[in-house]
Amino acid sequence: MPAEPLHEEPSARRRQARRRRRRPAAWIVLAAAAAVGLIIWGIAALSGIGRPASVEATAYAKGDCFADFDATAASGDRVPCTQAHSAQLVGVEKAADSEAYPGRDALEQRAGQLCKASEVKLPQDISALKQRSAYPSEDGWKSGDRRMDCYIVSTNGNTLTTSFLP
Repeated sequence: MPAEPLHEEPSARRRQARRRRRRPAAWIVLAAAAAVGLIIWGIAALSGIGRPASVEATAYAKGDCFADFDATAASGDRVPCTQAHSAQLVGVEKAADSEAYPGRDALEQRAGQLCKASEVKLPQDISALKQRSAYPSEDGWKSGDRRMDCYIVSTNGNTLTTSFLP
């Protein structure tokens, strides 16, 4: 006996047809979302969002955070303090232009006092943090550098993700 052809009820055929029509719509929505994501990513990449900004040391400002910080470098990679960084500038003092060079020891002591006077909020575990100061050399002083800086630096590299300033 030959098998009888299966007949679907009209409502089942309609449901199946609707499902077939929905599939392309889902792919269109998914493709549009992917395109929007790529556009946003492209804009962020072109604008430099999320990338460190190389800044001359003379332009550092109190509160700046730096990735891969090197206190002896002429410039540093400034990043938002919410991104991984290794140091933050927490104190800045500038001597008067008319002030005579006080000597290395006096500048070191003065920069140390700047660090002690800087208001910071530190985490409970400070075992991987060091306070560092920077001050001009005699040649730097002669060329007009009068700036002293105080930094908090991680000894574990780019592990900091918050600001130390209140």
